[in-house]
Amino acid sequence: MDWKRYPHVPDWGDPRWFTFPDVDGYQARLGIATYFLDGFLRGRTSGRQYAFMVIVTDTRVLRRLVRASFYTFALYDCERRHYGTYTDYDFPRPPRIRRGYKLDATEQVLGLRYRSSAGEVVWRHARSGDGMLRPFAWDVRLVGVDHHGAHMALTLDVEAFRPPAPLGGRQLGGEMFFLGAPRTYSYFQSGLRLEGRLEWGDHAEDVAGDVGWIDRQWAEDDFSRHQDLPRSSRYRNEWRVMQFDDGWDMSLFHQYHRYAHAAVVPWTGLSAQGPGPEFALRASHRVELVIPEFIRSPGVVRGQQMLTEGPRWFPHRYRVRVPEWEMDVQAEPLVDAPAHHLPIEYWTGPVRISGTLWGRPVTGLGFDERSRPWCRGFEIAAALRLTADHLDGLDEETRWLLAYRAWEVEAIALRNDPAGAAAHFRRWVAPLVGSLPAAARARVGPLATDLLQVLERGERVP
Repeated sequence: MDWKRYPHVPDWGDPRWFTFPDVDGYQARLGIATYFLDGFLRGRTSGRQYAFMVIVTDTRVLRRLVRASFYTFALYDCERRHYGTYTDYDFPRPPRIRRGYKLDATEQVLGLRYRSSAGEVVWRHARSGDGMLRPFAWDVRLVGVDHHGAHMALTLDVEAFRPPAPLGGRQLGGEMFFLGAPRTYSYFQSGLRLEGRLEWGDHAEDVAGDVGWIDRQWAEDDFSRHQDLPRSSRYRNEWRVMQFDDGWDMSLFHQYHRYAHAAVVPWTGLSAQGPGPEFALRASHRVELVIPEFIRSPGVVRGQQMLTEGPRWFPHRYRVRVPEWEMDVQAEPLVDAPAHHLPIEYWTGPVRISGTLWGRPVTGLGFDERSRPWCRGFEIAAALRLTADHLDGLDEETRWLLAYRAWEVEAIALRNDPAGAAAHFRRWVAPLVGSLPAAARARVGPLATDLLQVLERGERVP
């Protein structure tokens, strides 16, 4: 593995931004730096499958005069479809009386230490017995108290056996357009071997896994520059990680400009790295995303700033097609509504993936991140239309007509006429929903009820 030594300068991207391990060290010139790690673990005693996720975000806002950070840690029991999440913030108010920060970060090498209310968190480059860095290996210690009140702790030795890969492939070289900012840098690294110990509530056992994902993003401007504060309602994104059993690992971004009727904007596309020893890089923006089902937010775990107190729906399952890659895969969630207490509405959780890639059958595991709730009238009407399109147990004529009438309501809502859209809904959609068989009505009924409520209120959700 010629790549597995320091310094490592990839044959893609700008070496001023992508030289390892320096790229992961603290840089005071940055407006934002994010550190993300997820993975799947198997209990050595119980045989139970777990997943985990951690985010550390370090920002400098208000012309870099104020430093703020947060830490999120979650555990998932994939067989029980249960999860727990914890977030700790360090938002200085006011900055003049700040007595230090919860987050410490080391220059030139990854060395994060976050002093959370649940204990000290560590994510740092691992070292050998002689004190030398172990290339692409890390020590991780995570702690938290989940939203059910259970103690969580995870200690891991993490080592990568695949080189870093750029967002956007060789074409973009890891420099992407993100949340309106034209220059955001990003890479991912998979092929992780994970070994350690998990504690959750009254359960503890050794764990190990070989499916994991590191994701890094950083920019000289913080992500609020092109947003509106405090709700960050202009841009939202969805991000889907897919790791297949044939050795291909993929990162799929979708970004939405909500002020332009949720228009899809760059970078939206699929970045991929193939199996070794070649580790081929691919990228495509010609991606078809199909959402066949939505799930309503239960509102148990909330963001700090919500777009609305009304109903919020999120994609539940997804299907991805990329014709040029002979790719057609679908994801099944392993946890139904994995919300986390981030600054905005934010869900992410594990999924199981199956389908075809390069024309051959594949299976895999991944994570599904969603920060765009479907909450405005035209969005809920679109969710109803898409759900109707994929309803089982209906004759084709009924399915077609329900989807079409929902599309008409969506069109009226898009011209900012909620009263007209509500009248059209009551005339055409409500009778159709009421005549459906019980199973189909249970799927679309809650969407229809929420749609009419939002239209009748005429609420202008940002």
